[in-house]
Amino acid sequence: MATFTDNDKYVLNAIFNPNYPLDFDKEPPSSSSDSIDLENAKQSLEIKKLEEEGVRLAEQNHLIEAIEHFSRAIALNPQNPSAYNNRAQAYQLLSKTDEAMVDLSTAIDLTSNGKNNQKILSLALTQRGVLHRLLGDEKASLDDFTQAAELGSAFAKQQILLLNPYAAACNQMLSKMMKKMSCTS
Repeated sequence: MATFTDNDKYVLNAIFNPNYPLDFDKEPPSSSSDSIDLENAKQSLEIKKLEEEGVRLAEQNHLIEAIEHFSRAIALNPQNPSAYNNRAQAYQLLSKTDEAMVDLSTAIDLTSNGKNNQKILSLALTQRGVLHRLLGDEKASLDDFTQAAELGSAFAKQQILLLNPYAAACNQMLSKMMKKMSCTS
């Protein structure tokens, strides 16, 4: 196991606690929580590496191995919504809809009360909306897409239009009118 100097701890603390005031002229502050912060930093790095490797494996269509990496990341931190969201994508690619739905709901639950994970919340809601639509639950799909659209998902906004028959009819009429106008000018 590597030994960390006070300077190493100071640098890691600066990376993982960016809001911490830095004063380079003074000795790095030490406290009894340094070892806890260092362990948290190590764990965060390990989780990030597991997720990155899981994504890489999924992109190479090694989905079982990807799921194993995401599961290990979840075991290290069960409160990490990103790992659930990523694992759900791998489950979807394996047509394991039930497992994907559980992971997406968990990711949504973990992110719903905080503002730090709105991107993950938007992605999870969008994915779950797609699954609901696949399963024929148009209302639940529309609810998820609406929430994701409010968080800025362009895909979710598009899906809302497709699910809304009135909006789809208006878009179709508008498109026809624009074509007629462009032909006459």
